[in-house]
Amino acid sequence: MMNPKTLFLDTARSLGLTACGACSIHFSEELSKGLSQTGPVPFAPAELEKRLSPETLLPGAKSFFVILFPYKAAEKERGNIALYARPEDYHRINHRYMEKIINHMKSIYPEDAFKALTDTSPMVDRWLAYAAGLGFFGRNHCLIHPRFGSYVTIGAILTTLPLTPDKPLTLSCGTCRLCEKACPGKIIGKEPFNPWRCKSYLTQKKEDLREEEKEIIKRTPLIFGCDACQNCCPYNRKAPPSPLPEIHEKRIPLLTGEMMESLSNRSFDKTYKNYAFAWRGKKVLLRNWKIVNEK
Repeated sequence: MMNPKTLFLDTARSLGLTACGACSIHFSEELSKGLSQTGPVPFAPAELEKRLSPETLLPGAKSFFVILFPYKAAEKERGNIALYARPEDYHRINHRYMEKIINHMKSIYPEDAFKALTDTSPMVDRWLAYAAGLGFFGRNHCLIHPRFGSYVTIGAILTTLPLTPDKPLTLSCGTCRLCEKACPGKIIGKEPFNPWRCKSYLTQKKEDLREEEKEIIKRTPLIFGCDACQNCCPYNRKAPPSPLPEIHEKRIPLLTGEMMESLSNRSFDKTYKNYAFAWRGKKVLLRNWKIVNEK
C-alpha cells in the first residue's frame, strides 16, 4: 500500500493544491514556547492548552496534513474589501477541497479517522503550517510561503494516520522592512507586538472605536481587513495567481455606503452570506465605510 503521506500529497496535487506538508500533533518545544510567547491574539482562544491539545478534537490523532490555499487574484481590481474576502468564503472553499481529500483517504484507510480544520478550531493555523514546513514568519507575523507569499489561507486535516513530519523552513525577511512603513497601526517592528492596533482587527471590532482606532482605519481605503503589509511584500508581488477557480469567480471587491444602506440587516446577510466579510454584519461595515470616507 502507498505511503499515507504520499497519498495525501498526490490527492491534494490532483486538485491543484501544491503547497502541502505534515506535522506531528506533538509540537516541538520551540513551537510550544513560541505560542506561549505570542500570547493572546484576536479571535483565538486565550488558553494555551486549547491550542496545544489536538486529541480533544480527534481522539487517537497522530498527525496534521496541512494545506495552503492561495488566493491572489489573476488581475488587479479596485476595491475596499481585503483580497482574501473577495471570493466565496474561504472556510467553505477550503472545507470542500479537504472533504474531497478525506473521502479519498477514507476509501483506502477505512479504519482511520480524519477531521478538517480551517481557522475556526482552537488550533493556530499559522503555527501548524510553519511546523509542516510551509513557510516562515514574516516581520509582519504573517506566514510567508516561498512561492505563494502570504496570500494564502490555511487548512489542516487532523488524522489518526502517522505521517512523516516535514521540517520548518529557515528563511526570513532579511533586511526588508517595507511592511513596517506600510502598516497603518505602526505595530510592525515594535515589541511587544500589539495585534489590537492592527487595522484588520479594528475593521472587525464590534465594540465602539476610540478616536485613535478610527484614525488607523482611516489611513487606507479598506473597510474590511487590511492588506497594507501584504501588498508591499516582495514575496507577494512575485506570487502567481491562485490555481483554484473559485478564487476568480463571483468576486465582490467593493461595497459602498449606498449599497449597504439600501439593504435591511436581514437582506444584507442573505445577499452576502457566502462571503467572509459578512460575518460582522452590515452595521460594522457601514461604520467603517463612513470612517474611511469622512471628509
